[in-house]
Amino acid sequence: MAVPQVDKKMLGELELMGFPAVRSIRALHYSGNSNLESAINWLLEHENDPDIDQLPLVPREINIECGDTSNEVRNSDQGMRTHAQERKQDDQTAAGSQKETSLVERELKEDEQGEEDRKRILALYKSKRDDEEIARGRTRNQVQERERIQAAKDLMEAKRALEENQRKRMMESRKADREEEKRARERIRQRIDADKAERRRGLGLPQETTVAPTPIVTPEKVKPTEPVVTSEQLRDCLRTLKRNHKDDSGRVKRAFQILLKIVGNIAKNPEEEKFRRIRLSNPVFKDKVGNLQGGVEFLELCGFQKPRNNGYLLMPRGNVDVVLLNAAGVEIASAMENPYFGLLSK
Repeated sequence: MAVPQVDKKMLGELELMGFPAVRSIRALHYSGNSNLESAINWLLEHENDPDIDQLPLVPREINIECGDTSNEVRNSDQGMRTHAQERKQDDQTAAGSQKETSLVERELKEDEQGEEDRKRILALYKSKRDDEEIARGRTRNQVQERERIQAAKDLMEAKRALEENQRKRMMESRKADREEEKRARERIRQRIDADKAERRRGLGLPQETTVAPTPIVTPEKVKPTEPVVTSEQLRDCLRTLKRNHKDDSGRVKRAFQILLKIVGNIAKNPEEEKFRRIRLSNPVFKDKVGNLQGGVEFLELCGFQKPRNNGYLLMPRGNVDVVLLNAAGVEIASAMENPYFGLLSK
């Protein structure tokens, strides 16, 4: 097998255009060595072929020469060759000038035609490359536009989420402010009631009867009536505890601190069962609260229950009254701040 013969001139022009030699030979061979345009079209159509960079091979031509069989044949052949040469020389002499002129003109025309073909092929090749670059640029622009739109959507979504979070925080802050204001008013009212009661006791006047407001219930949500615990009942229970242990003020103070911590934890975390469950045999609770008369009773007023043979103080979730627990905390704090709490009354 051998490499096929191609037009050297067209091969050189393809190489000048930037095509590799192997691809140029392959293109000229398969396009029939006709012209540059056919070769470049073949290259553009087959540039993705897997064997584009392999040289084509064709069978090698073998010439077999045979010897003359006799001298007569050789002589006859020699005579015919001599006659043909003489005749050819005569013809060449007669039309020498005309052929030379025609040959020069044909070569000039071929050069002009080849130059035009080369320019046309280069323009075609450049046009195709420009079209591909335009297509790639259009694809890049489309991708960038999609990315820009997606980025704008993400930004709007983040901004919307931020505004929603700010609105929720503002509403929660306003709600917390209203609740704090309500608790502050309740504390002031309770302090006023406590001061009035203390003054009445100091003057020897009978105590005022506190009437709890009647709750408004809808017909579909009527609940059984339960006894209402007043602030006065809580104060009386704390007074009893302090009077019974007036000689040990430190122990009374520790008991008040434990009671304040219990009701405060439940008021802040009403869903946590661990704050609503107290073991009576706990050494700390038993020593500081359980063994003091009035400690367990105060917790029962706050909503704790003592089941039989259980050994625990329990506050069911339905018994949690945050308002009552806050009132109990206010009473305990008032008892701790007032050094004469429970000592002036009988």
